Amino acid sequence: MDKDFIKKVLSDSTRLYSLPQTLVEVLRITKDETSSAADLAAVLVKDPAMTTKVLRIVNSPFYGAGRQIGSMKQAVITLGLRQVTAVALSTSIYNMTDTWESIFDRVRFWRHSLEVAIAARTIAEKTGYRRLEEIFISGLLHDIGLLILENSFPTEFARVWKESRRHGNLTDLEEEAWGTNHARVGQFLFEQWQLPEEICQAVGCHHNIFPPGDSNGELLPGQIVGLANHMSQFTIGDNQQFTERFDIENREIIRENLGLTSQDMLTIEKRLFSQTINESKYLEMDIGNTEDILKEANRMLFEQYAAVESLLEENRRIQQQVAGEQVKRGFLESLKSTTTTFTRLMDNVYASIMGQAQQVKNGIQSGVIVDPKGLVDSSVTTIMDKLQTVASVTEEIRGLTRTETALYYDQQSVDAVESRIKRELEAIEEPEPVG
Repeated sequence: MDKDFIKKVLSDSTRLYSLPQTLVEVLRITKDETSSAADLAAVLVKDPAMTTKVLRIVNSPFYGAGRQIGSMKQAVITLGLRQVTAVALSTSIYNMTDTWESIFDRVRFWRHSLEVAIAARTIAEKTGYRRLEEIFISGLLHDIGLLILENSFPTEFARVWKESRRHGNLTDLEEEAWGTNHARVGQFLFEQWQLPEEICQAVGCHHNIFPPGDSNGELLPGQIVGLANHMSQFTIGDNQQFTERFDIENREIIRENLGLTSQDMLTIEKRLFSQTINESKYLEMDIGNTEDILKEANRMLFEQYAAVESLLEENRRIQQQVAGEQVKRGFLESLKSTTTTFTRLMDNVYASIMGQAQQVKNGIQSGVIVDPKGLVDSSVTTIMDKLQTVASVTEEIRGLTRTETALYYDQQSVDAVESRIKRELEAIEEPEPVG
């Protein structure tokens, strides 16, 4: 029923079901192991827009070819068949879908998508997965199913999306409405386009819950893109809920399945901001200006404050519930485990936003970011100061996990910790917009 439904959705719209002819030829040549750079160049030169795009990319500072490349054949030899295919595919779908009417802010949509693509490629490099171009494409196009469902069911999709912003669990709401979800819709579309299996599988599985110790090689692309999606700080919606607990747990499971350490994750997250900005330029994707991105960082920061307050409130509720009762040690240990998971996530978010802020600081100092009035620098300094407060609050919460369980019976001790944390939070107001 799932595939029958999706096939009907796609067949009802020829613009969804068919690819541009140039891209069809590009994919055909890429699959043919006997094809050469000259074969691919001969197809691309028939498309002036694609030719211009590939030549601009190969001559950009990002690749640093060291000499001016003027022919498509030279460009394909320099970039490689799979890299050119990745550029052609991402460019075609970006241009094709960007004309569709949508409730999504497309700048936010592609900013999130590009960040996931870069994170997925970096994770693949860390884990030794060699098909980097396919992983990058998978990350960039992982949410294409959202656009397809919205294009086919605009009214119903708007209702589902709005509901998910309040209560989370978007894929569950999609399943209730259509018996499928956007990940599988995207997978099925790519299968019809006969894209590489790695791409189809990764897109279709990026919301899967993976079991601990899962080493199935066929699911590796899906785990890589799924983890990259968990790592992304730039969200599609401007009021997305804070990460659910099962998302935090799934992120940790996938990380361990892939053999990555917490330090590996922090290293990747620190570089994501600058990489996303740089690669958006050479791919000519509009992901917003520096001011937009700083506003997004402000929003993410304030969400962390809200999450801390929520955790404190939940902790107090449980304390009141169990006061005077003979509570089993296992229940309290479970509470401590939840707190540990939360503070680990807070550490990751802290490192990610601090890394992004530092990149902006560096950009101002080097002249890459023009800030004549000092507004951007002032905003970044404010963010960094408030991040230090978040780190202090997180350390207070972490202190609860290092104490003996008996502390949870001592209401005076609990109140003292909570009071110290609340005093720090009271000094934090919602960040003002930049400029």
